[in-house]
Amino acid sequence: MKIGIIVKATIANASYRALFPAAVLSERGHEVVLAKVGDDKKLPVDRLLRCDVVHVYRCLDEAAVLKTIDELRRRGIAVTWDDDDDVRLVPPESPGSKQVFSPIKVERSLRRQNAMFSKVDLVTTTTQTLANMFRSRFDGPIEIIENYLSADQYTRGRAMHEGIVIGWVASGEHVAEVERLGLTPMLRNVMERDKRVRVATAGIKLDLDPARYLHVRKVEFRDLPKFVSGFDIGIAPLADHPMSYARSNIKVKEYAGAGVPWVASARGPYEGLGTKAGGITIADDRWEETLVDLVGSRFKRMRLRRNAMSWGKDQSVARHIGSWEDALQKAIEVVGRRAA
Repeated sequence: MKIGIIVKATIANASYRALFPAAVLSERGHEVVLAKVGDDKKLPVDRLLRCDVVHVYRCLDEAAVLKTIDELRRRGIAVTWDDDDDVRLVPPESPGSKQVFSPIKVERSLRRQNAMFSKVDLVTTTTQTLANMFRSRFDGPIEIIENYLSADQYTRGRAMHEGIVIGWVASGEHVAEVERLGLTPMLRNVMERDKRVRVATAGIKLDLDPARYLHVRKVEFRDLPKFVSGFDIGIAPLADHPMSYARSNIKVKEYAGAGVPWVASARGPYEGLGTKAGGITIADDRWEETLVDLVGSRFKRMRLRRNAMSWGKDQSVARHIGSWEDALQKAIEVVGRRAA
């Protein structure tokens, strides 16, 4: 196939939803035209017009992208569109939620989504929850493709450090988890019960003893595997709110890729995962006891670490690229049937 990929590279998840698949598709022998939307807002339209199918990641408000999609459609070129989010699900505790996700802005985003649905031949997304939400507004095929790891997200060995580090990589949206699950007092109790415990977070900041707590405001995406490799235990808490059920399971895959055993809420994307994937899924009231037990057992951590490394290897985009190939081919067939 001749495949075009249009992506706004400033969005972190563009790696999982466009850039990583593009690299593997190229390695598999497909001709790939990668078009990154930058400050100049220009696209290599002539090259995209020679493709069999063009995949677009988000880009809802890019006039140049929408104009290009219209031209692709006129030329009979298949267009797929990926969205891995829905602004209606953002919990009210999220920073700036009243401004950034005000009713007016949410309505505007939905109108843009609807406009995109009217232009494309196939939609891809990460979870069944999002697929169900999109299906009410899009009558074409919707393919669910999980996020998978790239080759450079796997780390060998562990970063040396003192104590036993419990780590969490979390965006501002996870304030809901902190408040609803009582994560700060829970982690304080774990630190009090075992003086070896240290905590590290990237993104969200917790009110913990600074002598045993590391907070990094932002970790560049390319540096994330190195940062995560300094964890002895990774955590992935999700509270009971709508966004939790629409999230992907990439967080525990990132931990597994770094060989880090993990503990996650038995909810949403983590439900059904467990020790074979290198982790433990738990109910909301089991966080403290589970972490204390895991901190106290080097054997359990080592066993989960081995499982995490094994499972993580199977979660590479290279092993699952067939899902992307099938979706792109299906879009081409949709256009072919419409033309016929």
